[in-house]
Amino acid sequence: MNDDWMIALDLGGTDLKAGLLDKAGTLAHFTRRPSRTLESADAPLEVIAEAVEELRARSGSRVGGAGLGSPGVIHPATGALVGRTPHLPHWDSIALRERLGEWLGLPVSVDNDANCAALAESTLGAARGTRVSVTVTLGTGVGCGIVAEGRVLRGAFGGAGELGHLPLGSGRYPCRCGVENCVEPEASASGLVEMAREAGLDAPDAAAVFAAAARGDARAVKLVDHMADRLGALLGVAVNLINPEAVVVGGGVAQAGEPLFTRLGRALERYALASHRQGLRLVPAALGERAGVIGAGLLAWQAAG
Repeated sequence: MNDDWMIALDLGGTDLKAGLLDKAGTLAHFTRRPSRTLESADAPLEVIAEAVEELRARSGSRVGGAGLGSPGVIHPATGALVGRTPHLPHWDSIALRERLGEWLGLPVSVDNDANCAALAESTLGAARGTRVSVTVTLGTGVGCGIVAEGRVLRGAFGGAGELGHLPLGSGRYPCRCGVENCVEPEASASGLVEMAREAGLDAPDAAAVFAAAARGDARAVKLVDHMADRLGALLGVAVNLINPEAVVVGGGVAQAGEPLFTRLGRALERYALASHRQGLRLVPAALGERAGVIGAGLLAWQAAG
């Protein structure tokens, strides 16, 4: 292949992040714009088309295709969104890869956004050099991607890695997924904020809850301990089931640093097999908000062969 760039796109409920990725994994012309997902089914596609047009103009050379990371379950064979996802309220079982290919006039690869982030961290980030890794992204929910031998584990219908929706919660905070006792509301950043507000804390985000805990606020300490315990239980399940060399934790909560990772390490001692903890690395993500974009570009390069 003589193409110089792949267009890399990471679609979220709020923003579309985009850039150009070369074959070596270098990201250029990183941009972000509102994704307009609440407006209509076509609005996010229009945003993607605008970004692609801009990046094509900026490339100054050959563009071989595009890769997109999207919320929701993406069928690995068809590139279609399977069912619905709350982050894209106007989309339901749409043929995403097919429609984007028609809109853009380019070969398009599509995968779940957490899978793209995991591919990036495995190839170029915190899990580089590992054979098997799990990447967890903490935000509104708990995103998870699994990479083995350089390939994302997608499952039969694209749904592998839904680690956040295990029935390990108390049931006090129902999840929109419908799983009874789903743990995501107690293990995610948004869930931590919700629990903090219920406890009477002024907490605009998860970082504020961690800051309050660091100051010794007993309510915040209890909440952070509980959130890290439930997240650690999820990581323990992943470690016992998949036996990865590295567990990468990203998203805004990961910026809490040692207070979070020390708690997660202790939780893994409780919930993961001792044999599986030998040689295991628990590390913060390295690629930040660009991980999903980089992974989408890598996805496109993989598809191109």
